[in-house]
Amino acid sequence: MPANPNWARWIFASLAHHLKEVATDANLPVIVEGLDDRADAFMQATDRLEIRINGPYTNELSKGYHRVLVDANVLLSSRYDGAQKNGYSHLKFIGLFNEAMDMVIPVFKFGLEPGDDENSQIGCLSPRPGKNEAIRVLHFGQIEKTDHVKQSAVDARFIMYLNE
Repeated sequence: MPANPNWARWIFASLAHHLKEVATDANLPVIVEGLDDRADAFMQATDRLEIRINGPYTNELSKGYHRVLVDANVLLSSRYDGAQKNGYSHLKFIGLFNEAMDMVIPVFKFGLEPGDDENSQIGCLSPRPGKNEAIRVLHFGQIEKTDHVKQSAVDARFIMYLNE
């Protein structure tokens, strides 16, 4: 049996919802790549977060039993333009997303299509096990000589098993 055509939407929406909630709770302007626009207010924010989600990548391991892989990352940009800003606030935000991506994330039937509801759970995304599958925090530092903007990212890979 092929993968359920709704899985991509439900997985994307659930993971985006989870990460966006973390940003909102931290009063951090956030966009989800592919869904939200980069409005002027977002681009001018001192700290801002972009969420990117790739996948799902599906394999039918046996009849009706699928392995689902998903990759996600968040990119945090922080501007230091002369203000007396705590240099560790950038790392505080990164730590929140390191924690948020290092947990089991429920996947719900989010959407407006027939059969969708926000209460039915189809499974959970878990961080992929294995020594090469770590949740990674990457620091890019100041990205240009003239702008005082530094960037960091948290990158995670998830796995889920679903029965059709």
